[in-house]
Amino acid sequence: MISAIMHPATVVIASKAGRLGNRLFLSAYFMANALARGYRLMNPALDEYAPFFEGSVGDPFCRFPGVESRMDPEIAAQCREVLGPLFTIAGILMPGGGTLDIRKSLDAVDGVYDLNGPEFTSLLQEDRFLAVKGWKFRDDINLSRHHEVIARYFQPIASIRKPVEELLSEARSHGNEVIGVHIRQGDYKDWKNGVHYFETEQYAHWMREVSQLDASRNPVFLVCASDPVDETCFRGLEVVMGPGSVIGDLHALSLCDRIMGPPSTFSTWASFHGRKPLCMLQHHQQKIFPAHFTLHDRV
Repeated sequence: MISAIMHPATVVIASKAGRLGNRLFLSAYFMANALARGYRLMNPALDEYAPFFEGSVGDPFCRFPGVESRMDPEIAAQCREVLGPLFTIAGILMPGGGTLDIRKSLDAVDGVYDLNGPEFTSLLQEDRFLAVKGWKFRDDINLSRHHEVIARYFQPIASIRKPVEELLSEARSHGNEVIGVHIRQGDYKDWKNGVHYFETEQYAHWMREVSQLDASRNPVFLVCASDPVDETCFRGLEVVMGPGSVIGDLHALSLCDRIMGPPSTFSTWASFHGRKPLCMLQHHQQKIFPAHFTLHDRV
């Protein structure tokens, strides 16, 4: 394990990397690395998602490791809104500060920046305040090692968590296992020329295929959809519709026994957070087998 740096630096995630799933994984990689390397982390890039998680709800700076003093969640959110733009130039403004921006280099070519590499080690030693910008920062080893702490930080707040847990309890009363189905349509119609876009009927076909793998399981499917779906497609299947909110759906998927969905950091985070096996739905001709359900703990 890499030892902590002599004088702890502060690293600031100063740019937003996509939507919820991307930002959660980016946060988690830096959190894991911070625990291993001994630096402090500030994550204002969580921004609009910060009020939904226990670790960030009352902290306008989304610091990690967390702090004891907390604000009223609404005041914290207002502070993030005001301070957010300043963090984009934080490395320039702060004395002894620097900026590491990989958006036009590694992000552009789908490369990977190793947070345990010599360059990042050097930057932590040179800069007391380092603003990072980009998506492809990675530390797979420590992400897995520090899963428990990260999962606890990103536990949804009680007002979201409790209704979801009640919904899962209701779903379990109708079968032996609950399989979460992430239906992502909307933006997937155009992303990568629609290669991972599937009509609701296709998802229903896969659900029927899974239900026939082992008749003794008697599965209940919890469907979390990005857009309204035609529920008549699920005729003959035991189906419960998900909460319908982004955070609620994400938490619901993480509580299922197994998950299936197209390639997405959303369902991958549910697998990582809940330690549940996920089957990636890659193409229309795909056949589902039990071995396709595997734990995903990185992106």
